[in-house]
Amino acid sequence: MRVSVAQVYPKLGDVEANIEKTVAFVKEAIREKSSLCIFPELSLTGYTLQDLTFEVAMTREDERLIPLLELSREIGIIVGLIEETEENLFFNSAFYMKDGKIVHVHRKVYLPTYGMFDEARFTGAGNKVETFSSPVGKGCILICEDLWHFSTVYLAFIQGAKHIFALSASPGRGYREEGMFGNAEVWMNMGEFYSRMTGSYFFFVNRVGTEDGFVFSGKSFVADPYGNIVAEGSPFEEELITVEIKESLIRSARINLPLLRDEKPEMVMNNLRRILG
Repeated sequence: MRVSVAQVYPKLGDVEANIEKTVAFVKEAIREKSSLCIFPELSLTGYTLQDLTFEVAMTREDERLIPLLELSREIGIIVGLIEETEENLFFNSAFYMKDGKIVHVHRKVYLPTYGMFDEARFTGAGNKVETFSSPVGKGCILICEDLWHFSTVYLAFIQGAKHIFALSASPGRGYREEGMFGNAEVWMNMGEFYSRMTGSYFFFVNRVGTEDGFVFSGKSFVADPYGNIVAEGSPFEEELITVEIKESLIRSARINLPLLRDEKPEMVMNNLRRILG
């Protein structure tokens, strides 16, 4: 089984252009015989939207998604966008599409509103971390800041996720002489840790390019269940990264380090009840 990670440079506020680019990358993933193609956070809209948030939002029935839904009959697709609900609420969401349908939606749980970030002014926070059936096995989508909170990965872990799909629009900080940003190394350390501790594949899907003074750090990567980086992208270029997924590695990792088998979610729940009163 193959999975493709699409490291793209979205055009801020131009949904039509971004969908056109997404279609092109998905078609390339199909040519590479991938079962799943994953895109970064807000890949259909761009990141620094602010007041544009409400102009580019899409409902699940938005006709602009039809080209992607049609392609999803051949390959699973995960994209990032601003979702508008029937109640006119807005979320930083990811849609998983398969067989011509939107099968699963994840709404970003943790919205950074500090330093250079201002997300909670424009979007609401999700409140669920759920797994879903992907072409390569049980998966869980998390979006950028979600990964900085152990709770989200733990919830994916105890639900038995074999694949963590980490969508990001991470601005570069701390540029280094070796041609990468310091925060890209932090993401790699995080992916190595989470993949090893959960016995899962970890797909970090970041974007590249600039927006309103932000330079996004790229360096998308895939870590295997033993914490090894098996593929990575460049810091600045758009590219499609395709990897072979080995179910046998997940199996052996969970046999050698049976953390899921020995986990005690009831103990965690009892202690949370005690702590929260």
